[in-house]
Amino acid sequence: SDSETKKECWNGKKTATQIAIDCEATEVFLGLLKKNWETLNDSKTSKRQIWHEICSNLEEAGFCIRGVDKIQTCKNKWENLRKDYRNYISKFQQTGSGANDTQKKPKFFDSIEAVIGNLMFMD
Repeated sequence: SDSETKKECWNGKKTATQIAIDCEATEVFLGLLKKNWETLNDSKTSKRQIWHEICSNLEEAGFCIRGVDKIQTCKNKWENLRKDYRNYISKFQQTGSGANDTQKKPKFFDSIEAVIGNLMFMD
């Protein structure tokens, strides 16, 4: 079946294989977000339409998104990534350069930064 050829991502399993798939999916996902970021922040465009496109592109890339509402799954994923990023930034700002010692950069930090750049505090 079709679903067997696709790699299910973000299903909560912690096997090495799954973690590798999740990482790959997240990088692809962040790339898609970056590509659609301006449109996503443009009030004239339907957000749901863009999220739908991001989901479709992720599935075209060979990943299977879980859940009844795939768009919601992707949005949740983004919220969680952004939360990790923001937490790190705010800790970093509180402690100055000492943050490097106390806390590792979140996974995908650079990719997230590439997406949101300096916009992160605007919304």
